[in-house]
Amino acid sequence: MEKVSPRKNRILEALDEEIHALEERLAKAQPLIDELNQLKRTRATLLSERTTTGSIGARTRLNMESVIHALRENDNEAMTAVDIASAIGIDPTVVRSHLNRYKDQRYEKNGDGWTLIGEDSDDEEDEDS
Repeated sequence: MEKVSPRKNRILEALDEEIHALEERLAKAQPLIDELNQLKRTRATLLSERTTTGSIGARTRLNMESVIHALRENDNEAMTAVDIASAIGIDPTVVRSHLNRYKDQRYEKNGDGWTLIGEDSDDEEDEDS
């Protein structure tokens, strides 16, 4: 372990004080944060959403709502897992896993890309009119 110099020690002490002060201020909001997390878990349970570990909690990295939003923002044009991951800002492997988990339930694979089931793109709607 690295020996801490007096200069680093003073900086660490100042940081610890600031962290402690913020933690005290945030403690007042903790009941609201807990309630928010409980509501999110309840919603995810109702929709049978899971994380890559199968649980629903604060460590959830990707949910169905994020993927649906990304696809809708792209007018439900086919998007690759990498495109969706870039739009959401997470690892493409997590997106790939999520898409395959809900394949033929909520998402369908069209060639190299994915779309939402039951939602046509604007082009297809125009052709039907």
